[in-house]
Amino acid sequence: MPGRLQPSSQLRDTGVMAILRAGSVDRFGDICHTLADAGVTCLEITLTSPGALEAIKAARTALPDSVNVGAGTVTTADEVRAVVDAGAEFVVSPSAELDVVRAAREAGVQSYPGAFTPTEILAAWQAGASAIKVFPASTLGPSFFRNVAGPFPDIPLMPTGGVSLDSIGDWIRAGAIGVGLGGPLQGDAATGGDLDALAERARRALAEVREARKTLA
Repeated sequence: MPGRLQPSSQLRDTGVMAILRAGSVDRFGDICHTLADAGVTCLEITLTSPGALEAIKAARTALPDSVNVGAGTVTTADEVRAVVDAGAEFVVSPSAELDVVRAAREAGVQSYPGAFTPTEILAAWQAGASAIKVFPASTLGPSFFRNVAGPFPDIPLMPTGGVSLDSIGDWIRAGAIGVGLGGPLQGDAATGGDLDALAERARRALAEVREARKTLA
């Protein structure tokens, strides 16, 4: 089986993974272009969005290679194979599904499994995850990251679930490799909301990461 893949350069450099989830993917193309133009270049399209596979395929075709397109809410090995066939370059799960991690490694794509406890974090990491999505992060808080950094200093963690634009800096300063942003970033863009406002939220998220990282230098 191939070795562990490191988190994508897009996630490492920007510190933001945009999570696209909606009852319709009709506007996902516009949303993806808006986010990419604003500098958010790691885009997760969740399988809970009807038509997600088609949206992933369309995004991968339309966007430049500098944009990292992946699939979220991937919970089975069969889904890994389906999203990779559609063009996904990484998979994200809400829980520590080790079969998903292994299937992603076999397919040569990054995997970001969800975990909530130290036991789940370590199990997912030992299975070959690229980074661990701590979910739901708001239940644990940034102090959790500081505490687990002691026994797990080399495991990259990404908080997702309840992360607001205002709290991004707290998570980065606590040691997060980046943050997963869904509703606070997407807002009402999928239902006809202002794309300029979406772009402004994206730029603010990136700025929050940059400013927080300066304090760690």
